[in-house]
Amino acid sequence: MLKKLMIWMGVFVTGILFVLLTRSSVYAQDVVISENINMRFNGNIGVEGWYFPRKAPVGLSDHRKSVNGQLDLTFQFKPPVEFRLNQRFKIDFDNSDLNRYEIEDMYLDYFNLNFEARAGFQIFSWKTVESVSQADFLNQTDLENDLLDADKLSELALRLRFVPNTAVEQVFEFYYLPRMRATRLPIGENRFSFGLPVSNDADDHLYQSDMNEWRPQFALSYERFFFGQVGARFFYFNGYNRFPGFAFDGRNFMQEYRLVHKGGLAFQGELDAWLLKGEMVYTSYQKDLLNQLGQSIRPKYFAYTLGFEYTFYSAIVRNHDVGAIVELIGDTDTGKAAAELEGFRPFRNHLFAGFRYAFNNISDRSFLFGGFVDYREGDMILSFEYEDRISDVFTVNFIYTDLIVDTSPLDTFSHADRLLLEVNYNF
Repeated sequence: MLKKLMIWMGVFVTGILFVLLTRSSVYAQDVVISENINMRFNGNIGVEGWYFPRKAPVGLSDHRKSVNGQLDLTFQFKPPVEFRLNQRFKIDFDNSDLNRYEIEDMYLDYFNLNFEARAGFQIFSWKTVESVSQADFLNQTDLENDLLDADKLSELALRLRFVPNTAVEQVFEFYYLPRMRATRLPIGENRFSFGLPVSNDADDHLYQSDMNEWRPQFALSYERFFFGQVGARFFYFNGYNRFPGFAFDGRNFMQEYRLVHKGGLAFQGELDAWLLKGEMVYTSYQKDLLNQLGQSIRPKYFAYTLGFEYTFYSAIVRNHDVGAIVELIGDTDTGKAAAELEGFRPFRNHLFAGFRYAFNNISDRSFLFGGFVDYREGDMILSFEYEDRISDVFTVNFIYTDLIVDTSPLDTFSHADRLLLEVNYNF
């Protein structure tokens, strides 16, 4: 009941703010509140429909319908202080467990020429690759809503950033996350269900620290450019792994969050028509755990996603560009059976390849066709995505995903092929 009330309150507040802002500012993106306070805003509201063409083995629904919206507000004060409130909601008409009201960002930001301090609920991005990111692990993800393309969930955090006055731009960052946020796993009437009696109840979650979810987590990051065009980030993290393991109590499976050290590198840079990118992360678990075979292990592995994108300018039609994308995904545990590992890790020996066609017109029309191939087992995931903007304020997104999987850890979801259509009004 409380969850439903929060969702509808979020929808109500978003709707009222939308009406007030658009009426008072005639669809402007900036509103002057006072001499010392200026507000910027943007957002969207739209509908989304899913259709599953394959029949599920347990007779699950073949469709999903929802209304989604987002409102992003930034208040600028003097001296250089900003407050940001970015919220979104989702009302699913077929499964109330998928209803959401999420505050994606709600933080106070102080900054000057060399220093920035940002405190509150935040979403971060360390991703540089097109496919599976190894480095973008600071935020929890909402696996219940979409296992294949999960939304990030905000984390309570303090981020400090220092940019020294040097000839080459360098950025030093420190992250403090006081609380671990658990995910919700797809269970029950969900096409992406793991088929296990897993509990999403927060009281059932297990943590490898006596401080439970309040065990402090830390991250360090250092960024700089090499050769003038290749940006690189070196990082270290000490905290909980975001994807939980499963612990069995004799009746149900519970989410177990495990402590890890992570260190690595993410880079991206342009060299003429080439875009080089990659992420490499070494993960070391801090304590022993049990795998699916009941064996006590303390995993250590190196994971990577490395690739490039090459753009053919005006390759077929003038001003239309074609981008070819190739990325190799794997880790040092490739070849091990899934039951030997610490948890669900489906991409250990994959090749991702795709083509992006950009029309470079006022509507930003583009489409992407690509897929993952397991070069050891032959399993594939194919995807086609089309994006377009209509009349400046409407955007259309169409996605088709086809899972051809028999042997990988994804074979549980072989009936989860989907068509997705999303239409948004943007303001």
